[in-house]
Parts: sequence; structure tokens; C-alpha cells
Amino acid sequence: MTEDLRALLRAELNDERPPPLGDVVGAALRAGLRIRRRRRSAAAAVAAFGVVAFLLAGGLAVRSEPRPGGFVAENADEIQVPVPARSEAVPGRAAQKAPVSPGSVPFRSSASTAVAPERTLAIHSGTHVATGPRKKATTGAMLRLLTQLLPAGQTSAAAVADGGDLHVQLYLDRGAGPGMVRLSLAQAATEGPRPARGGTARVTISHPAGDCVRDTVVVSRWPDGTTVRADVASCLVRDGRTTPSGRTPITVGEAVKLTSDPRWALTMDASLVDAGAEEFGRVPVFTA
Repeated sequence: MTEDLRALLRAELNDERPPPLGDVVGAALRAGLRIRRRRRSAAAAVAAFGVVAFLLAGGLAVRSEPRPGGFVAENADEIQVPVPARSEAVPGRAAQKAPVSPGSVPFRSSASTAVAPERTLAIHSGTHVATGPRKKATTGAMLRLLTQLLPAGQTSAAAVADGGDLHVQLYLDRGAGPGMVRLSLAQAATEGPRPARGGTARVTISHPAGDCVRDTVVVSRWPDGTTVRADVASCLVRDGRTTPSGRTPITVGEAVKLTSDPRWALTMDASLVDAGAEEFGRVPVFTA
């Protein structure tokens, strides 16, 4: 019975036609290609997103870092200090520092404001021995002697101080324009008996700041207290006002030689006093 049933089933199945398969293989291939293309597109999108994110992060980092050799200042009023640039390591050699540009600093004048220090010299002038009569020194005698001791040039503007002191003024033009010299004569007090005149003068040289009338001051002092002072100006004085048109008429060395001459004293040669009275008896007065 069983065998008969099996035979009938086989006969029935053999009579049936197989179902159409159609393009099953092609459809499977096309589906696989679509899946592969989707995977590739997803991978490309992920990679592109990563590149964009990296570039954005790098751009922010570049903007946040100071430029090599640039400046950092928290306040506009503060001095800006240069920031050193980073050096890149080079294989086979030591890393070199990148040059740093100079910082932005407030401008300051390069002109020196220091005042030259005072100097003191010992000048041996010799002792003046009077060969004739002596007379009390006058401003006329001082102007007469001053014209003899100044370097060669044209003298003018002779004047005397208005207080009646032994204080005189002369302009000297050596070819480049006039310059002014003022000279005073006095005798300082001494302790105990007054010593002899002596033959060595102690000369002090100074340059007071901000006073063109006394641009250079040279003072000679002798042991007996005789003091001769020369004020060498770098400007002129007219009608009581200074003018910048003046020139320094003599050098420091010439001023030292001028004041250390032994003929300066409270008593001078009588002939010098008489000649001074004749030549400079009536001259203008200046305010010291």
C-alpha cells in the first residue's frame, strides 16, 4: 500500500511543471550592488564630515594663537612687549629662534639731559710784580684788559653792571657773529691774616643747566682771595631780553687762560686804569 502511494505521488510530481525562477540571480546581484553603493556613500559622508570638522577646529586654533613676532597688550596704555616666535625643530641641527620684531614703545627724545660735571684745575700763572704805580681797579680798566686778553676779533657792546660792582660785558665777533662774555672781579674773605697773592690759581669750570647767559662759568681763585669769574654766554642780551642769535665766543680753554691771568686784581697798573677811563669812561649799564 505504501509503495503504491509513493508511486502515485512520484507520477503526479513528474507531471507537474517546475515554477518559473525568473531573473532571481540578476535581482540578487543588483541588490548587492545597491547595498555596496550605499555603504560607500555613507563612508564618504563620514570622511567629509571629519575633514570639515578638522578644518574648522584648525581655523579656530589659528585665530586663537598670537602670530609669531606679534605683540600682546592687555591695556592700550601699557608698553607692548614682543612675544617670541616658536622655533621649528630641523633634523640634524639645533632649533633656531625666529627673529623677533622690535616692540612698540613710547617715543623718547635721544637728546642727553645730563649736565657736564664741574671740573677744578690748578693753573700756575706766576706772580705779577708791579713795576710802576698801582691804582684801584675800575670797570674801565677791566674792559681795557679784557679787550687785550680776548682772542682776535671785533669787540662791541661794552657795558658795566648797574650796581657799581666790578662787573663788565663785551661782545666778541670772530667772523661768525657776535657772542657775549661777562667778567667780574672780587676778593673773598679769608680766615686769619690774608696770605700772599701766590702764583697758582684754582680754576673751576661748570656748565649750569638752562641758562644761556651762563652757558660756561669759569672761576679762578688765588690764595689771597682774589676771584675772577667769566660767564661765557651762548645767547645775547638786548634791552634786558635774551635772544638765541648769539654764539659762544670763546672756548673753555680760552676762558681758563683769560681768568687766570695774574693782572686781574683789586689794584691794577696805573697806566691801565688811566687808559680804561679814557676809552670806557662812559658806557651803557646792564642788569646782572
